[in-house]
Amino acid sequence: MKKLTLLLTIGVLFVGNAFAQPRSIGLRLGGNQELTFQQYLGREEKTFLQVDLGSFYFKGLQASVTCNWISGQNRNFSAFGGFGAGIGYSFKDNLWYPNFLNKKSKNYEKNIAKTYWFDRYFFVGIVGHVGVEYQFDRVPLAISLDYRPLIGADFTFRGDKWQYSKEDGKRITDSSEDTGFKTEKSKKFLKYHVPGLFAFALSCRYIF
Repeated sequence: MKKLTLLLTIGVLFVGNAFAQPRSIGLRLGGNQELTFQQYLGREEKTFLQVDLGSFYFKGLQASVTCNWISGQNRNFSAFGGFGAGIGYSFKDNLWYPNFLNKKSKNYEKNIAKTYWFDRYFFVGIVGHVGVEYQFDRVPLAISLDYRPLIGADFTFRGDKWQYSKEDGKRITDSSEDTGFKTEKSKKFLKYHVPGLFAFALSCRYIF
């Protein structure tokens, strides 16, 4: 009982100390459109936790959490970097980003078929975070420019068999038409999460 009381007391003190530090909330706009929240940790305010939640390129949802350290500070400017984790779900196809498919490759048809498998997919990975921030003197606002890549994997559990045109890779609705090729049935498939690398954004936050 005494150990439990001690642990609860330490937990309450830790949470109380964290919320005694400055925090900010605002919008992070770039490839992702997100609500962003920062909570500074420690008395020296050299570390902060950032939580981002919002749209994934208007094609899904993504959430990420990063722990960041301020590495340099000059008057109102500061630089920071950190790492964390992210997870999300895309409810549209992923043909919108450059996938560098080589049409002359002997595996082109197979590659484009695999790409279409991912018109509904989850993604998860580790997140890096670097950026610069400027805090205004007379108003409680801060703006920042950052790069937050997610290095991870896409995965899907679709098991459909679809048919596609050999000319442009578009899906053929009439499966009886013999001008395309069929994918192999996939119950589970992984793919590198290329869209996670396009992660520059501008943020504006209210400090309170």
